[in-house]
Amino acid sequence: MGACPRLAKKLAAHAEIHGQQCYVFGTDDGQTVWLPKFELARKLFFHAAFLVRAAFQPNGLDMVFTSYTEPDGVHVHTPAKTGAPSQLLQIESYRYLFSWLLLNSEVKQSFESIWQHLNREHVTSGSGYTRWRFNFMPPASLAGATLIVRGPYDPDRNELLVWEVESIQGLQLPSVGEVYFHHPALKSLTGEKSPGCIATSAAGEQVAVDAEEEPTAAKEQRLIHLPVEGMGFAGDLNTGIVYKGERRRAYGKKDDKAEPQSNENILGVADPVSDGAIAPGEFEQLGKGREVAEAKKGFELLRQVIEEIIQESDIELLSLNTRPLPPVPRCSGHMMEGGWPRYYLMARFRLSNGSECYLLEIDTSDNRKRLSTRVVAFYEAIDAHKAIAGILRSTVKGSLRWPRTMAKCCTRLHSVHHPKEMEVGVDLPKIRSWKQRLYHALSR
Repeated sequence: MGACPRLAKKLAAHAEIHGQQCYVFGTDDGQTVWLPKFELARKLFFHAAFLVRAAFQPNGLDMVFTSYTEPDGVHVHTPAKTGAPSQLLQIESYRYLFSWLLLNSEVKQSFESIWQHLNREHVTSGSGYTRWRFNFMPPASLAGATLIVRGPYDPDRNELLVWEVESIQGLQLPSVGEVYFHHPALKSLTGEKSPGCIATSAAGEQVAVDAEEEPTAAKEQRLIHLPVEGMGFAGDLNTGIVYKGERRRAYGKKDDKAEPQSNENILGVADPVSDGAIAPGEFEQLGKGREVAEAKKGFELLRQVIEEIIQESDIELLSLNTRPLPPVPRCSGHMMEGGWPRYYLMARFRLSNGSECYLLEIDTSDNRKRLSTRVVAFYEAIDAHKAIAGILRSTVKGSLRWPRTMAKCCTRLHSVHHPKEMEVGVDLPKIRSWKQRLYHALSR
């Protein structure tokens, strides 16, 4: 990697970075791409901690998974303590990843080549430490796949140094029919024994992370397994999990009937910060990039109007965020008609007299409901961000209606209606009128 002209001199001074191995190849438009081997292997294989451990052990996958071919398909078994976590097997994207990794022979050989290179290419330095430059042999089926990457680009040399492989699309799934996964911890959900193959949902247990709510008083820690992101497979594959046995209560009594269970856990993760608006770890960025881009596009006209207002007046824009609406159990208002998250826009302003106010806008481009824009300011004793979080939850719970209780906590509360032709395009006079209404609501 040290031979790459695009590598910063400060980084090249580190032997660990300078000696890292790369693939160097050209593109059809004459661009030279430097792709570190470790980064490619990370995106291909290292999606869970147990896979990382297996990569640095001889025959690591065979220690974790055992596959059998039966008349109804391929059955994959994993041990209870040392195998794949049962939660991951309930996520469809992980079952696709494991099927691709285990049942495609050249992909499995590529994974095992990590240990093989480690075993024969280690180098002992003069200090007595054994060092190793990461190396592996990528699967031949990677040819033809599409990589979306990020990194510093040198326009003069037309060279790109890849820092991150964001996604790999077009990976070939094995043609093996049905694939079923077994785990001793996967019990039936009722007291009745229900052996057999049962397909599961794509996400398994639904966990909603609220980045604006503080944790509960119990401060219970949860390990959240995220779906595999950025791995696109060509073709389709039917996968499922096999439930066996029965689930018992903690004190040993059998469940005689299936009890209604909530499939959603709402976790608060916000940390106390100076303005209460920072989401730890940028949880709002965990969504799909395309969805976030489409959401911001839906507020494009409003963003433009806000930008014009702050340029033409003494109103100061302090923050502007676009985030998905918080989910509420047994409510569907936080989802668009097409099945993707419904986003809201929140802008925070400082007025000429030093006071602050907020603008709230919810995307209703699917025509499920028509909501006006709300401009609000809160009493000093009220935490504005907690109040806004409560307003948004109440709006979702009320089937996309602004709650009447807003007036109890707001010193200012104004509704600004949109132009009626928002969906098909707005002419310039109506945009100016809309901007004037927003300005008056903010400044008065």
